[in-house]
Amino acid sequence: MVVVSGFGGDAMTPRGQRTQQLIKALEGDWEVELISMPAQGHRGGGGTTGRSLARQVASWTVQQTLFDRWEPWSRRRFSGWRPQADAAVLIVAPWSLAARAAPRLRTAGVPYVIDAGDPWAVGLAQRERTIAARRGLRAERPIWDGAAGAVLTTPQQAARMQAKYPGLAILARPNGFEAPAEAAAPAARPAPDPAVLRLVHLGVIYAARLDPMPLLVRLRDSGRWKTIRFDQFGADPEGMLADAPAGIDVRNHTAIPWAEVVARTGEFDAAVVLGNELGELLPSKAIQYLTLPVPRIAVTDTSRDDALTDFARDHTAWLAVAPGDPDAARLIAEHVEHPWTAAELAPPPADSWATVGRELAAFVERCVAVGAPRPTAAR
Repeated sequence: MVVVSGFGGDAMTPRGQRTQQLIKALEGDWEVELISMPAQGHRGGGGTTGRSLARQVASWTVQQTLFDRWEPWSRRRFSGWRPQADAAVLIVAPWSLAARAAPRLRTAGVPYVIDAGDPWAVGLAQRERTIAARRGLRAERPIWDGAAGAVLTTPQQAARMQAKYPGLAILARPNGFEAPAEAAAPAARPAPDPAVLRLVHLGVIYAARLDPMPLLVRLRDSGRWKTIRFDQFGADPEGMLADAPAGIDVRNHTAIPWAEVVARTGEFDAAVVLGNELGELLPSKAIQYLTLPVPRIAVTDTSRDDALTDFARDHTAWLAVAPGDPDAARLIAEHVEHPWTAAELAPPPADSWATVGRELAAFVERCVAVGAPRPTAAR
């Protein structure tokens, strides 16, 4: 079996973790070949500060015309490619690899499954009116038309794709969690401080997420606490936490290893996950939050069909709350003051990578079995 995954060799990315766990589960029955980009080919870039005008223009041109900035590499890698495999899995994003590899697989008669677990997929995200968007949408139909199955992250994504491709076999399965190191013993939670609510957020904050500040202001204005403390471990490149008003104590920290995260979060009353502006997307960090020894709060729009709201409802020690909920302060106070047991805070085995990897592998094997039907798009 061949696995095409641009970030497949990078265990620091969600796509890389998913790829490696799937390969691990497949290797018991398959000889697996991984095709991924060189490490230096997919490192994230910074902003425009300090970049020449020529480089900025080049970057803008790429954004406007190519599937993504890895398309030149994909074109070179799959030009003339003749796959020698019984089956394949295309793990995206980036989508340029799938756009180049899928036609070669179809020509060779190799059944393939698309794992579009990354929420920013061509067919599942809002698209701008650019040359790149039009090219992507034209390339999408033959990719899905030739697929033997699809893996997405949420039921909301699956329902949208199922409506478009009613004959397509679909599995909705987000990433699994990685168990923290045994040495990372969590610190004992401090006694509740009636004057301070201590919240922590882990990971980058950016504009695709809901802004946490309206909720923090609402909590401060409730009068239940004198200070709302918000510790941010990770970057805030767009300054969403800048200029916090009085009564909101924002503390910025660099990102730290997860083993240290588990040990440090005992200092806080709850860990916060910020929902996405697009409700069908589940933040991948929500899965890893299951390993934290504190209650978890999902800040999201609970009034819509929302993947993070559903996730919080289905897991113990979670609370989903909308930034504008007038009852938010009471709900959060009751949530953090509840005497959660270690068993209730422990991560459920059903969401572990070991379980998720086996589910992904089993689904792929069913889809690529001889005689597996090919989907037809709804016209």
